[in-house]
Amino acid sequence: MRAERVTGQVSFHGEGPVWWPRWQQLRFVDMFAGDVLTLDGDRVLRTSVGSSIAAVIRPRLGGGAIVAREHDLAISNFDDLSDLAGFVSVDTDRGMRCNEGECDPDGGFWIGTLAYGFTPGSGTLYRLDAGSRQPRPVVSGLTISNGLGWSPDTDTMYLNDSGTGTTWAFDYDPIDGPTHRRVFADGGPGGPDGLCVDVEGGVWIARYNGGCVQRLDPSGRPDAVVGVPGASKVTACCFGGEDLGTLYITTSREDLPEDAEPAAGSLFSFRPGVSGLPTAGFAG
Repeated sequence: MRAERVTGQVSFHGEGPVWWPRWQQLRFVDMFAGDVLTLDGDRVLRTSVGSSIAAVIRPRLGGGAIVAREHDLAISNFDDLSDLAGFVSVDTDRGMRCNEGECDPDGGFWIGTLAYGFTPGSGTLYRLDAGSRQPRPVVSGLTISNGLGWSPDTDTMYLNDSGTGTTWAFDYDPIDGPTHRRVFADGGPGGPDGLCVDVEGGVWIARYNGGCVQRLDPSGRPDAVVGVPGASKVTACCFGGEDLGTLYITTSREDLPEDAEPAAGSLFSFRPGVSGLPTAGFAG
């Protein structure tokens, strides 16, 4: 199985794709350019977030979006991000930055951090509750906190630590949060980056330096691989389209020679024959 290229080389480090029914568009970030990218028909529109880092964008239930920047979270009331402004700091240590994030089924926003020097165990996963102005640390001891998602019944949370090459699973409860941390998957082509979950409970993991997206069944057993031709640095994936049946895949050019992998930095898509879970939004 092979994904198809949707765009040309539109990003240096594409990340964090998301489809939201109100937008009827796919959005993702060019992380190190500090921009949100919007797939608008045959065009890709670019919007600055006012920071050197645009880590992730997710929708707000009441309109607008929440955006993780280098050291803070920014809020917009409008979908075009025209009033985007800093809202709350995440980590004041200048040696750290925000990385990947996601909204949980209960309307909270989660954001992970990493050290610029990739110091082992220095990363943390935080949760911002709706109505709060203080992200609280939930999972510590991570190296590169990355993709996360929830099972269809919301009883399990998955989290990639790209620094250790591990996909973790947790029991999940909206009151107690994630507990009983355990290895869901370890190893595989390249390293685990972003992830998303389908309606059957399959976990789709973008394999950085692996040139593919790998599906794991609910027991953690690999059962499908989608190749991403011409792009080894596969960063993230999400389901989108009106039927949530298209798997969108972002890629990176980080650390590549200028003339290598001309497809890297492009957006790809694939129809896997299964739909994804609806995107959750931030209730704040």
